[in-house]
Amino acid sequence: MMIQTTPAGRVAPLLLVAAAALLAATAAFAEVPPRVRGVTIGVNSDSITVRERDGSTVTLKTDANTAYAYVVSSSLDAIKVNDFVGTAVKGPMNSMVAVELVIIPESMRAGRISYYGWDPLPDPAVGQTSETIATSMTNGIVSAVSGGAAGLTLTVSYDGGSKSFRITVPPAAPITRFEATDRSAVVLGSSVFIKTNQGDRAGLVAVGEDLRPPM
Repeated sequence: MMIQTTPAGRVAPLLLVAAAALLAATAAFAEVPPRVRGVTIGVNSDSITVRERDGSTVTLKTDANTAYAYVVSSSLDAIKVNDFVGTAVKGPMNSMVAVELVIIPESMRAGRISYYGWDPLPDPAVGQTSETIATSMTNGIVSAVSGGAAGLTLTVSYDGGSKSFRITVPPAAPITRFEATDRSAVVLGSSVFIKTNQGDRAGLVAVGEDLRPPM
């Protein structure tokens, strides 16, 4: 049986093929965000699939260079001089207030720079809300701690101690710590924070232990 086509009938399939090719190319070159937050819905030998908090899904490759850590609840009282901390902060550099703080073990300090842009996070000062605020990330060694009505004031040093931040940590700010672990910590339903690397790869997978990672 012979099927006849009109010129328009020939053009339409070509347009559909071109559109499909464009969508495939867009998906192939779409970059995953630098940080992924959500719940694991797939765990394979070489990948992790996460449903993000906005409902979208992302699959990240894992390999021997992927690091794993538990995120464990801690407290203001646990912060000591010589601790290495990572702190998401709000406010200008001369008046930083912690939105969250994580105490980082010696084995996980390498490669962390002192100050850089971070993602919008909930503000613990305003209680339970879906609204977020702009934050920056600071990393360094606690060189001084002082207490007060507003919480703790930390002096966090970096660049070998030649520079420092002053950061107020209010009582409402979530305080956690990392505990290095391995891939077995990641199971279906894990609440995770993942720092990604180029090539859709998971660099650090932080798994909440009875909590949602606040970072």
